[in-house]
Amino acid sequence: MKTWLKERIGKPDLFTGRKKELAYFLNWIDRIRREISQSTAILSRRRTGKTALLQRLYNITFDRDGGIVPFYFEIREADQWLSDFAEEFFLTFAYQFIAFRTRKPEYLDIARMGSFKEVIKIARKEGFDYIGLVAGNALEMSREEKTDRLWNIVRETPRMAAEHYNVYVVQMIDEFQFINRYIFWDREKVRQAGNLAGSYLHTCEYKNAPLLVSGSWVGWLTRDLGRMLPGRFLSHYLENIPGDEAIEMILKYSHLEEIPVTEKTVSLMAGLTEGNPFYIGSLFRSKYTEKDFTTEKGLLETLEFETFHREGRIRGIWMEYAGYAMGESNDVNAKRIVLYLSKLRKREVSRDELKKELNLEMTDSELEKRLKILVRADIIEQGRSNFYYQGVRDNIFDKVFRGVYADEIETFDPKDITEEYRALSEKLLKNNKHLRGEYGRYKGAFAEFVIVHRLRHDVLKNSDLFRASVRNLPDDFEFTEYESVWSYNSPPLHEPEFQTDIFAKAGNDEYSLIWEVKNRKVKFSVKEAEKFREKAGELMKLENVDKAVLFVFSVSGFFKNTLVYLKKHGIAWTSDKRWLEKP
Repeated sequence: MKTWLKERIGKPDLFTGRKKELAYFLNWIDRIRREISQSTAILSRRRTGKTALLQRLYNITFDRDGGIVPFYFEIREADQWLSDFAEEFFLTFAYQFIAFRTRKPEYLDIARMGSFKEVIKIARKEGFDYIGLVAGNALEMSREEKTDRLWNIVRETPRMAAEHYNVYVVQMIDEFQFINRYIFWDREKVRQAGNLAGSYLHTCEYKNAPLLVSGSWVGWLTRDLGRMLPGRFLSHYLENIPGDEAIEMILKYSHLEEIPVTEKTVSLMAGLTEGNPFYIGSLFRSKYTEKDFTTEKGLLETLEFETFHREGRIRGIWMEYAGYAMGESNDVNAKRIVLYLSKLRKREVSRDELKKELNLEMTDSELEKRLKILVRADIIEQGRSNFYYQGVRDNIFDKVFRGVYADEIETFDPKDITEEYRALSEKLLKNNKHLRGEYGRYKGAFAEFVIVHRLRHDVLKNSDLFRASVRNLPDDFEFTEYESVWSYNSPPLHEPEFQTDIFAKAGNDEYSLIWEVKNRKVKFSVKEAEKFREKAGELMKLENVDKAVLFVFSVSGFFKNTLVYLKKHGIAWTSDKRWLEKP
């Protein structure tokens, strides 16, 4: 896939997993052609991968060039005059639309630097007269400061352009909840447009250009959608990533950040973070100077730093949410409620129980008001009705909140948290057998990780040693500097769906490598060799690879008939454990 729109995640390789979500939303986008996809809101707290998901969906849709125009726009967390906001919205759409239709990525680079005049000029040059006409009308409304009419024009442009050019548009609007908070009717930014989301009441219902919006303040956006756009949006909650994807993410970060891990600490980190992508990234990028992920002690110390230290990224993100809540309802009772619910986060708690157990001297309506503020701030969760509430189901939030606020309510000793982390760690390690069952690719994934390291750093320095460890190589084979080395997954919705353990992509005149890695007690079979050869062939077609060597590593060796098959089909093999020695 070509990266058309620069992704904020950084290196595209860092995008990990989200296979289920990618498949769901790519199917949702495909259904736009049949005009049956309903506008949808992706809901999840900050730093859990919403923007990465939207931008990856954008690039896949753009790359496919299938008649559905992707439009990505982020609402900035800064005060803006509606006229300026409308202009930025229109320019971003116009440049992205023209870039998609002309396949000229240079228009994406200038999307936020242009002007209405510039769009008119480019639209005329590229043959998009309708876009130029709308830009002219918008320019006139802007000059006359008719901001209501300007916003109405530009808001409707994506669906009207789709209709005019007989195409479809998917509107991806990131951080949609900010539309009511940071946009102002007047140039002086005094009169807040607190109900601007409501202007989408009919716009979002058109199926030729549905909206896919995101929100980092779940309670806040849910309230706005329910109040101003009732029944118009489906909700999709972005959960933590599953265990196998968490493992893959940890190993990727270890490679890219050049921070060593062990098989034991990988499983421990996956358990402690509960598959939260932000937590995993924060641990690897922590400012803790003694960071060491080769030992349990080093991992726990880093997690404690992230939980308690004022420079901890995990602490910082949670304090944004807590700070908002305390700003709205800054009393001891609110903090007591959060602490109580956090301790009992595995079950729902009624308002009656809160009043009784915390001796809250307030009316039921006053308590409900406080609880709604806390829900809107995402530091407690709504239960099955407005009468029930629940603590954030997260091992780490509870500890962050206690570290900051518990002293105001009860005696707090930071050593308690240290002991809790240690106890949780011991429980996870004792449960290793269960973890191996849950994350079935642990040993295989770690073996792949070590071999990837070898291919990136060691094979050129020790070429003769590693060549000698492999059988059935072509006579002219040499290891080389590879453009990229990692596992390979078939594109989303590709049939058949497949994954190869390692794909080391080389230049045109060198051999690329496609690996199957088995780190288990069973020998490699002919049936597995046939399946691997089939996957490798599909990969070569998808990636236009003409020159490649297929490798099989099997720590337990091969059946005799398997070796006959591998030799016949030119597949290299090894069971030399030096490939798995600690780098």
